[in-house]
Amino acid sequence: MRRNLRMTVVPLAVATMALSVSLGTVQSSGAASKNAAPVKVGIVTEESGIFSAYATEWLQGVKIGFQYATNGTNKVDGHKIQLSTEDSADNPTTAAADFKSYVGAGYKIIGGTVDSSIATELAPLAQQNKVLYISGAAAADQVTGANRYTFRSGRQTYQDVQTAKSYIKALGTGKTVLVLGQDFAFGQSYVTDATQAFGSLGDTVKQLLVPLTTTDFTPTALQVQAMHPDIVFLAWAGATGAPLAQALDQQGIFASSKVVTGLANTATYQFYGTAGLKFYYLSLYNWESPHNKVNTYLIKAMLREYKQYPDLFTADGFVWAQMVVRAIQTGQGTNVMKMIKGLEGWKFMAPKGMQQIRASDHAMLQPMFQVQLVSTVTGVYKPVTLATLSAAQTAPPVVAHFGN
Repeated sequence: MRRNLRMTVVPLAVATMALSVSLGTVQSSGAASKNAAPVKVGIVTEESGIFSAYATEWLQGVKIGFQYATNGTNKVDGHKIQLSTEDSADNPTTAAADFKSYVGAGYKIIGGTVDSSIATELAPLAQQNKVLYISGAAAADQVTGANRYTFRSGRQTYQDVQTAKSYIKALGTGKTVLVLGQDFAFGQSYVTDATQAFGSLGDTVKQLLVPLTTTDFTPTALQVQAMHPDIVFLAWAGATGAPLAQALDQQGIFASSKVVTGLANTATYQFYGTAGLKFYYLSLYNWESPHNKVNTYLIKAMLREYKQYPDLFTADGFVWAQMVVRAIQTGQGTNVMKMIKGLEGWKFMAPKGMQQIRASDHAMLQPMFQVQLVSTVTGVYKPVTLATLSAAQTAPPVVAHFGN
């Protein structure tokens, strides 16, 4: 059931109230019209299911991003933003139906999903229906270059792998690297990128992709043990990370292999116990890494409204809102082709730092981070930034040209 977000008070909601702040890098397209028509914006995401925690973070970022980018008005050049959400429950069929429902209701801007498989199914619908689609935190490479109507607000797996590459190189050549992930677009994308990147270092790359519906990970851990990898590149997402970690630990994987993985959301920091303090972590975002006024704004707003710090995908939600505001401004409300042209090549300050939408294929160029977990005096684990990789250092290869 579609929900008007102004009416929703649970943490997942994106309320329309806002704070008075600077517009930052979003430039006004002219004098505001008192009679400008409202712009309907739809979100399809996983408010329930194994990725619901990610959706919560992302939607919190969306709310605060709109507060920042609209100067606390929830309006863009006089156009009021009417934001609605649909819960796909992590079901691609439901997500596609929700998307089409938005199209039928006249929405020209639709976005969301933290599930890569869903994002790759929604992208063609954007082109078919000539609406703007901005994916949420879905990481599969296939979203980049899907078509001219599709953009992404987050990073892609290629950028993760490039961030991890120096870790793998430092562990020596001639190693066996096992990519352990889930058997859907997200994990499959990692296998492709890791095979190319780590193979170029002289390592042997193997893969083990596990069905997304798996709940008993003992067989998985036994398979990993039998493969005797020197390095496990752990590419995992969602709530099943905890039982996976337990199974791997019980089979001694953390003691026998080096582990390179993405730093997930805060709730997972202690999943791996003290073994996790020795892992090599790449990070798409942790709130202590970037130092800029936009990130400072996000941190303060999160503490004020949610009594917590930004989490893994909060910044991606913030960026999504910045992109929507930019689209409405340059598209004069609902002109989709003008929205696309306004987004292509756009460079702006985001919580992570300076980001740019590559015009040719809509890759989101952005900084990435290498971090380690440390234990504080109270026994709480926290990330410490080791290095910041520039957008240029992790930029994916160009995969499409949209006639620019």
